[in-house]
Amino acid sequence: MRRMLSPLVGAACLATLSVTGGAAPQMATAVMHGTNAGGQDLVAPTHPDVARRNTGVGSDSYNWSGYVQATKRARTYTGVTTTFVVTTVDTSVPGDQYSADWVGIGGFADRSGFADRRLVQAGVEEDNVGGHAFYQAWTEILPASESALTLSISPGDKVTVTVRETAYKRNRHKQWSMTVYDSTTGRSAGRTVKYNSSGLSAEAIHERPCLRAPCSSNLATLATTSPATFDPAYYTTSQPDATAVYQPLLTATTGATLYDIAMLPINATSTTRPIATPSNADSHNDGFTVTDGSAVPSPPAS
Repeated sequence: MRRMLSPLVGAACLATLSVTGGAAPQMATAVMHGTNAGGQDLVAPTHPDVARRNTGVGSDSYNWSGYVQATKRARTYTGVTTTFVVTTVDTSVPGDQYSADWVGIGGFADRSGFADRRLVQAGVEEDNVGGHAFYQAWTEILPASESALTLSISPGDKVTVTVRETAYKRNRHKQWSMTVYDSTTGRSAGRTVKYNSSGLSAEAIHERPCLRAPCSSNLATLATTSPATFDPAYYTTSQPDATAVYQPLLTATTGATLYDIAMLPINATSTTRPIATPSNADSHNDGFTVTDGSAVPSPPAS
């Protein structure tokens, strides 16, 4: 399943695309206009009335749900990886809806609204376009456009997504490798780029994308999907020229803060219920589940 990309940005911005609604492929057209804020955490006000998870510090976002480690020390995080089963999109919901599951380095915004805007990320989008499900593996480095990967993705596939800094020279662009490996089919795709990410955060996220600027009023409707379970999920702080030593993502490195993030509707108030919510960590602190709605789901079995 491939799509034609125009100069778009965002974890799931679409141009003319090929979708599948069952065994036979069909075509649908969804023309969207990208924004330079695609993928970046759009921090939302705190949400005190909903029971918080206790694995991390409670945070809210208009477009993210999942877990993030963040620090104020630049170049802390050099890699992040997770495995998940590609969600199944509910195509019975009328209208068009979009979602994406991904890992990245550098996209988190703190409570002051600061975001470094140098996010390097890779993942899979899962959309409902005109009553047909659409799945696509992709990579992205902000503010450049999303880059679709030549990799057939189906619901239920088990994929491992990895973002890793592979080379660094002072005062020069760093080198990053972004890969999506589908263990169900035994195939993988990715790309290597020169890019200056801050390394201030490592994230594993279920997202609804920004369709056009301004993102505050043009976020997509979140696709209704099966639960998104990231398990296992790891980060590394190893130097790019060293063998990566990975640690559980939900155990913060020294000097960092772990955040659990619920997704809220735009213009949410203190009584608005989340539209996507993460679970607590599993017993190994390397896995969690995100489900639609405000109920806190059970963590995955370890």
